[in-house]
Amino acid sequence: MDSSSQGSMQISTTPALLQLDQLLPLLSSSPYSSSTLSLLAALCTELKLVGPELERSDKDKLDTLQTLLTKICQDRDLDLVLRLQVLEVIELRTLGWKSNEGVDNYYKERFTQFEESRRKEQERKEAKAVRSRDAGVKKIRENQSGSKSSDQEQVDEKDKIFVTVNGVKLFISSTSQELSASAKKFLENHFSNQSMALPTSKMKYTRTDLLTLASSTMAKEAPLNWDKLAKTLPNFVLQKKRRKRGSGPSPNANQVGGGDSSQSLMSKQKISALPENLPIIRNFGM
Repeated sequence: MDSSSQGSMQISTTPALLQLDQLLPLLSSSPYSSSTLSLLAALCTELKLVGPELERSDKDKLDTLQTLLTKICQDRDLDLVLRLQVLEVIELRTLGWKSNEGVDNYYKERFTQFEESRRKEQERKEAKAVRSRDAGVKKIRENQSGSKSSDQEQVDEKDKIFVTVNGVKLFISSTSQELSASAKKFLENHFSNQSMALPTSKMKYTRTDLLTLASSTMAKEAPLNWDKLAKTLPNFVLQKKRRKRGSGPSPNANQVGGGDSSQSLMSKQKISALPENLPIIRNFGM
């Protein structure tokens, strides 16, 4: 080999040698940076071309590199394709940097399989990202649609004419707005002036029953809705009530509900307790 050929060979090994000198300290400890792993992949490609020349000129560096590459092959956290490239370099050096068709075909097939797996995995990730994005967009649209529907319902309810009866909204619908307004006014007057009708009862009480009821603790409590019930009572009952609250006693002490006289009559009747079978109706309005 002449000098020109040797000079040309020396120049061709220079990039690989520079990469080797740069990588040896970086590969001495893990974890490895992404730039270090990229540089290692490039060195593996160079060593397949200039490995025999570096074996003659820098065998010690290649020995150190092979020790580090063996550890890298066993590191499961690293990319599988990179580990396969490193393994190929180790096996090629073991064979004296001589090409072998069987070995070459094996690594070609393995690289093809790994690249296909990587491509499919990337496609799955992209499809998942698209589905996630579409689901997010759909959810946003549904929320916006639901919000618009709720707002529209509130607007529609405000536009409707209704009358509130005992806390319940009674909506009025008509093709004529004037007729709806008149109906609303009529219903408001009707329900505001409507008096509470007392239900009729077939129960009858004796004088003794009434005196017994008057002595119970429940008789001293006002019935529910008393303000409305008082408006339906006969006038003589209301007048009796006013006289009782006035200065003079009741003109008829023997009348039912006459205060102390009732208690006196009860003592004469020797009524001590309420009979268990005596029905009690405290609230006629219920």
